[in-house]
Amino acid sequence: MTNEQPPTSESGESDDQMVENARSRTPEGGDVANSKILQAYRRQKSEPADNREKKEREHSKKRTQKRTPNGESIVVDFVASFVAGGNASFEPVKGRVLMSQRRLILATSSSKTDIPITSIFDIAVGQVPPEVEEFFDYTVMVGYIIGNQRRTTVVGGDRETIEKFTLLLFRAVLNGSRAMVTHPARIGGRVLDTPRRPTGLHLDYEAVTFPDDDGPLTENGDPFHIDLASVIFFEVLERTVEDEKRLVLSVQHVKQGQTVTTEISLKSRRKMNILGRYLRLVYHWIKSNVRDVDVTEQGLEVLVGLYSAGEMAAEVDFSELLGVEQAVLDDALETLHDEDLIGDDTLPTSLTPQGRFVVNEEIEDVNV
Repeated sequence: MTNEQPPTSESGESDDQMVENARSRTPEGGDVANSKILQAYRRQKSEPADNREKKEREHSKKRTQKRTPNGESIVVDFVASFVAGGNASFEPVKGRVLMSQRRLILATSSSKTDIPITSIFDIAVGQVPPEVEEFFDYTVMVGYIIGNQRRTTVVGGDRETIEKFTLLLFRAVLNGSRAMVTHPARIGGRVLDTPRRPTGLHLDYEAVTFPDDDGPLTENGDPFHIDLASVIFFEVLERTVEDEKRLVLSVQHVKQGQTVTTEISLKSRRKMNILGRYLRLVYHWIKSNVRDVDVTEQGLEVLVGLYSAGEMAAEVDFSELLGVEQAVLDDALETLHDEDLIGDDTLPTSLTPQGRFVVNEEIEDVNV
């Protein structure tokens, strides 16, 4: 295996010590109850409720947050099989996957590969070199640069673990980035003269949010966000941004029944590539979850009604709105919940990302 040997930390701790400390702080059985904390909690019962709840949250955060000797907070720590650093033998080994906000470390008892987060140029789920695909059920491939060399690492495991790890990896690479956003660039087929504005970038599973200290990009004062279940099309274009040619991600999404186009640009082409990967991945996940769902006309009417009502859904008489008996509505709600299109089988309820995807596709068909 090719091993990268990073320098020691500012505190004098080597990465081997960092890995060992992380291991010792993460027992296989999980967190162990701390009797001293329990006793302290009992002593504080007489305190006002607000102070007690605040201290409980602080204690909980300290217990669960793991840090390296030089102060890095560990956000990922699990055991997996991997092929690290472009290993020429393509033989996976079992070890520990650790990640802080600064780096990804793949460690075994005899070797270690250190990948700075800033060196990652690609994250691809399921795209595995044929030499190793026989060894893994579900994978994420990480492309990174050490020196002037491009290398890849493949991490495999069960689907749920790899998906969670992948989302955290995308966030580590992209969260906090600065972007230039044009919103809305188009509404339907109408091109608007909207100026580009600088903003931040934050990833969630269901949305990409653009917060900004200089003021929001929306009229109601909330940070602008793109609901990923509302995305219907995206492409990479080239535009002149700040007097230089840059890649721009053009995203078409449905908002309040209209097809809206938003253009996003990051100065780093590396990050632009990864953001495009993220949108494609989540879009694929959401779409694949509804691919085999056959929604009836009645079910679609319920979904559209919930979508239209929004926060007012609790105040709407849906049986009267749809002109059906309550028993028919109850059956439709139960079916939609079983298909994971709504969060609950009774009202009030809300649409899941899959449910919003179904409605937005229907709205787009109507707009066309």
